[in-house]
Amino acid sequence: MKTALITGSSRGIGAAIARRLAKSYKIVINYNNSEEPALALLEELRQINPYVIAVKADMTKEDEVDYLFKTAEENFGHVDILINNAGKSYVGLIQDMDFEKWQEMVNTNLNSVFLATKRALGPMISEKNGVIINISSIWGKEGAALEACYSATKGGVNTFTKALSKELAPSNIRVNAVAPGVVLTDMMKNDYSERELDLIKEDIGLGRFANPKEIADLVTFLISDEASYITGSIVDINGGFY
Repeated sequence: MKTALITGSSRGIGAAIARRLAKSYKIVINYNNSEEPALALLEELRQINPYVIAVKADMTKEDEVDYLFKTAEENFGHVDILINNAGKSYVGLIQDMDFEKWQEMVNTNLNSVFLATKRALGPMISEKNGVIINISSIWGKEGAALEACYSATKGGVNTFTKALSKELAPSNIRVNAVAPGVVLTDMMKNDYSERELDLIKEDIGLGRFANPKEIADLVTFLISDEASYITGSIVDINGGFY
């Protein structure tokens, strides 16, 4: 049974991915501040799979990322599948955003991807096998007003994905990104009012937001052997938003 490590997986898309993979993989749940939902998810998943652990680690700090991977390796051996999901959003005019907040966003959404990926690669390269999935966003391709920093970080994730896939293809390591449109998570509910969400929904071809499980289903396919020839792709899943 392979090991899948999912960063920022206490809730939202990350938790949905952990639930979707729990029947077939050893699971490493990662959280930083959301201890209560992480432990609740751990208890839930252990009902169907004893090979699940939850590890607190700030993905923007190299020593804590190293601790996360060491804990995973001590429990399950090396990480076969890395899903870089940790992230946060910011909605507001760019002139109202201070540099400290900008740096925080870049650290969480982009630097964490670098740190986790770098730490995962040693064993993957030795084994000549591995899969990395980066959770991006529709705004990483299109950009969004009031989300310039978020868009920039996700654009960085996209180009990092493409470049890294070329670098790692000789080692049989596949690297892809998933670019969701609007997914109904707590983060979305906190960032937008009901009226704003209704207006966004009008622009979506299918007329609804994605369920986190639908993102998890796509990730499940991309890490599987059925997707063995897919690498360097930014896979859209946005209900016809564009």
